[in-house]
Amino acid sequence: MIDITALIIAIVVFISLYITIVWVSFLYLWEPKHVTKKDLPSVTIVIPAYNEELGIKKTINSVIALDYPKNKIKIIVVNDGSTDRTKEVAEELRKKYEKEYYYEKEYNFKVINKKNEGKAKALNVALEKCSTEFFACLDADSYIEKDSLIKMIPHFDGANIGATISAIKVNEPKNIYEKLQRMEYILAIITRKLMAFINTLSVTPGVLSVYRTDVLKTVKGFDEKSLTEDFEIAMRLKYNGYDIDIETSAITYTNVPDNFSKLWRQRVRWYRGFVESHKKYRQMFLNKKFGFLAYFQLPLNVIGILLLIGSVVFVSYGSLSNIYYFIRRAMLIKGYFWTHILGYTKLKDIILTYNAKIMIPVIIALLLGILIFYLAHKEVREKIRYPFTIWAFFVILPVLTALHWLGALTEEALKLKKKW
Repeated sequence: MIDITALIIAIVVFISLYITIVWVSFLYLWEPKHVTKKDLPSVTIVIPAYNEELGIKKTINSVIALDYPKNKIKIIVVNDGSTDRTKEVAEELRKKYEKEYYYEKEYNFKVINKKNEGKAKALNVALEKCSTEFFACLDADSYIEKDSLIKMIPHFDGANIGATISAIKVNEPKNIYEKLQRMEYILAIITRKLMAFINTLSVTPGVLSVYRTDVLKTVKGFDEKSLTEDFEIAMRLKYNGYDIDIETSAITYTNVPDNFSKLWRQRVRWYRGFVESHKKYRQMFLNKKFGFLAYFQLPLNVIGILLLIGSVVFVSYGSLSNIYYFIRRAMLIKGYFWTHILGYTKLKDIILTYNAKIMIPVIIALLLGILIFYLAHKEVREKIRYPFTIWAFFVILPVLTALHWLGALTEEALKLKKKW
C-alpha cells in the first residue's frame, strides 16, 4: 500500500528542489545593464521628511555626491509638518549647495513646507511640480552610494519598465534586531532579483526607487489612504501593465528598527498594507492577463504566509508539549532530570528516534536555506557575519515574523484604526 504521507512529502521536496535549482540558475542568466554617461535623462529626487533632523543631512549629502550631472538632477525636500529642526537643516543645506553650484544654471534644490498629511501626500505634492523625465523617491533616514542612480537608469531602456529599485542594505547594524534585519534585507535583494527576472517583482521601496514621471502621472500618483504607498503603487503599476526592475549593484542604505516595539509597529503596518493591496487588486489573482504574477507570485504570497504561521504554530506546539512531558516525567521519575540533562545520546539513537519521513525534508530544506543564504551574500558582496545571529535568523526570526503577521491579521479582522 502506498504511504500517502511519504508520497506528499516526496512531492513537496522534489518541487522545492526543482524551483530552487531553476531560480538559482536565473542568477547566472542575468545580463547586467551597460552604463553610459551620454545623454543622461533629467531626474527629480524627492525626499519626504517628518522629524528627520538627525539623518536628513546625510541623506541630502549623498544625493549631492551622486556621480550624475548636477544640471540633470533636481532635489525636492518635502517637510511634512515636522516639529523638530528638519526644515532648518534642509534650508541650510539648500542655501549652501545653491551657492556652491551657482554656475550650474539648471541646478535646482527646493524645500517645500506643508502640514503633516503623510508620506504619500508629500510625494504627490512633489509629483505635481515635477517636470523631469524621471521621478525618484528617497526616504530621509537613508542614503545612497554615488553610482547608484547612474546604474539604475539603463533599466529604462525597456519600453515597458515603469520603475526600477535599488539594492537596500541595513546601515551599520549594532544590536540583535538590526543584525537580523541585515540578513533579511540581503536575502530580499536576491529574492527581488529573481522576481524581476520572471516579471513578478511588485514592490518599490522608499529607499531610492526611480519611476517614469509620465507613468506615475498616468496612474494618478501615490495612494494617500494606503498604509504602504510604496507597495500599493507597485501593484498599481503591475495592474496597468508596467514592469518593475532591480539593479543589485545600485547599493543604498537605510536605518531599521532597533527594538521590539519599533519593529512590531513597522511590520504590522507593512503587513496590513500588504493585505490591503492584495485585497484591492484581488482581480489580478489567476487572471491570465497578468501571467506568472497571477498564477505563481500572488498565490505564493498568500500561501507562504499561511505556511509560515502554520509551521510556527505546529513546531511551537510540539516543542511546548515536549517541555511539558519532560517536566512531568522529571517530577514523577527519580533521576530522570539529571539522566537526560547530563546523559550522552549516541548519533545512532538520534537517527533511530526521529522519523526519516520528517527529518529528510527538514534536512533538505535546511540545506536549501543555507545555499540561498550563501548566494545572497555573494550577490551583494557581503561577508557572512554574526554566528549567533545566523542561528537566530533561522530559528527566532520566523517566530517573530509569524507573530507580526498574527498581529496584523488580528488588527485587520477587528478593523482597528490604521496607523502610519
